Amino acid sequence: MSYGLELVELDRNPGLGQVFDIASYVVAAAAKEAGADVHRAGIINAEPRRMRETVAGHVAKSEFVVITGAVGGSGAGPILEILRELGQVDTTRVAMHPGSVQGFGVMGEERIPTFLLPSNPVSALVIAETFIRPAIRRSLGKTAVTRRRVKARSLRELDSIPGRRGYIRARLMRDADSGEYLVEPLSALQAGPTHLLAGFAEANAMVHLPEDATHVRPGDIVDVEFLRQRS
Repeated sequence: MSYGLELVELDRNPGLGQVFDIASYVVAAAAKEAGADVHRAGIINAEPRRMRETVAGHVAKSEFVVITGAVGGSGAGPILEILRELGQVDTTRVAMHPGSVQGFGVMGEERIPTFLLPSNPVSALVIAETFIRPAIRRSLGKTAVTRRRVKARSLRELDSIPGRRGYIRARLMRDADSGEYLVEPLSALQAGPTHLLAGFAEANAMVHLPEDATHVRPGDIVDVEFLRQRS
């Protein structure tokens, strides 16, 4: 599900102050790729009674619930109020980027795990890969809960936010002669907007930078996670 007064579906033309609902499509695709049977409910009606009915209805028939746009700023207040009537939720900041603002809770009598994500599609996708995908894989009894990781040599300079673990979209390659993995980061902080989803179109991996790694030089070895399915 997605929440936000500014959101419109993809088949409509956005008006002044409106944007397409992208995050719910992104997260739905990520959950499906992880092995879940996904139902994308779309944009939640902002009227409190209908909002409550919609969320409660999906909680009653789901094993996981994900709501994008449910955290970040005062605009998320109405949906958080409804969620706290239906269960227990907590919103916080996680020491990572992107996607530091997020939430988690349990809803209804069955205590259904509920993930609260920002509406920023890049942040939502990184959170889905980092937290939601492993939860889905574990619930399915898969042995490969996390994706494959390798060590790779960075082909370009990269900066990261101090004190936060970085998840940087990248293109992973392999040297035909040496067999060494090479990685080209696609979104450094100085390289323009990191919130644009288009950067993931060419990405097949994410560079993982620990909290104390604020600068990567060309030639440095970094941890890289595949983004393509590894069963």
